Amino acid sequence: MSRIILAWYSYIFAGVFVYKLDMKKFLLLLFLILSFEEFCFAQDYHSRWLFTTELSPSFPSSRDRVVSNADNYSSLEWRNRIGVRTFGNLFIGVQASVRNYSETLTLSTDIQSHIGSSTIESRLENTMLGFGPFFNYYLELSPKFYLLGSGFIGLEKGVGAFNYTLISNTCPSCEAEGVTGTFPRRLGESSFKDVLLTYSGDLGMGYLINDAVGIQFMVNLLRYERSSYLTREYNGEPFDNPGFRMFYSESVRSWSSISDRMIFHVGIFMALNFE
Repeated sequence: MSRIILAWYSYIFAGVFVYKLDMKKFLLLLFLILSFEEFCFAQDYHSRWLFTTELSPSFPSSRDRVVSNADNYSSLEWRNRIGVRTFGNLFIGVQASVRNYSETLTLSTDIQSHIGSSTIESRLENTMLGFGPFFNYYLELSPKFYLLGSGFIGLEKGVGAFNYTLISNTCPSCEAEGVTGTFPRRLGESSFKDVLLTYSGDLGMGYLINDAVGIQFMVNLLRYERSSYLTREYNGEPFDNPGFRMFYSESVRSWSSISDRMIFHVGIFMALNFE
């Protein structure tokens, strides 16, 4: 009944404005209205297709970071999935993701036998693009609530950089001689390449807002990662290194669970009607 009412109002709306539109614009408007109806009532047709979009911040421990002694760390992932129902409420498909992370370390050093000091910041920034297969299984607990289990294999690649910045420079003799500088001042950078292969399992809950759209929340339970990263030669102004590691060439394999690091995904899922 709600489908019929919406269609009726849609056609009235189109009829009211048709005298203001030429035929091409009217047909386009009618197509958009019909498409909107089909999407909103996708479950009326027992849709086989599912689309999810999620955001995921993560909080890795020091052993999961590139710079283990970083002062600050941030990571945010946006992933999108499209899958097809195979049997029951099991969906299998592909996912694509974009993840940005940064790690910052600030160190200070004495200059020329304690006549001054400098503070330098090292900041790693990288954006990873990912792709891989997944499955989602929705176990119905009630007409509105679902228990959600998910697994996926993801391959991510990204090229970022270590950026080095002179935050401050204290030099009494320089100031007395009228030699000053502007801070912060960029010193240089070294490129950074990261490749990550992940096998992961999540568990969560889903809630249906209406027949076609719901929200879901998932927590990563178990995760296996194989990470390879490499830096290139530093390019920029020479500086007195206060203790930064300037070269990385690592291949790391590790298991982690919810007790080691908290990774969660929150987003929406939508039924699609492609038939």
